[in-house]
Amino acid sequence: MDNFIRRLVSPPKKKLSRFIRAGIIAADVGCGPGYFTIPMAELIGSSGHIYAVDSDRKAIDSLQAKLTARGLQNIIEAHAGSAADMRFVPNGSVDFVFANGTLCCMTDHRGAVEEIKRTLKPSGLVYLSVSKFYRKGDPRAVPEREWNEILTHFGVKERGEGLTNRWALISLQPNTAT
Repeated sequence: MDNFIRRLVSPPKKKLSRFIRAGIIAADVGCGPGYFTIPMAELIGSSGHIYAVDSDRKAIDSLQAKLTARGLQNIIEAHAGSAADMRFVPNGSVDFVFANGTLCCMTDHRGAVEEIKRTLKPSGLVYLSVSKFYRKGDPRAVPEREWNEILTHFGVKERGEGLTNRWALISLQPNTAT
């Protein structure tokens, strides 16, 4: 997941820099071992805070080791758990949620979406993406119809499709874009 080719094709700081500014509170939902989390912390700086959550305990342990090695434990708060249960994040406290491919790795899509909404500040933004590829009948899949239904619960600022995924920049505000 973290290798030279991925960093060349999808440099994390480049992807995040249009959404992140120093001092904000962010959440990396489905953070894995920190591919985006660590660069997010570098952009946010010591005056900000990041909640990082992933259901894979080994990924969180790997992230924790990286945080210790880089001295980032005070900026990033890592939790092993479900995106559908982030009770450690206060209501309406997050400026930016990054959920890159998270929904496709879980079955409780609705629960995760509700938690994202609960934790987001009224002025906050969410980068949400899902894979376009899945096996028929896979309960983790987010088919296009469900994707469009999820987006109806947010104001869509931008949306698009890549070769392998669908993405949207969304907010709690009702204004939309196509």
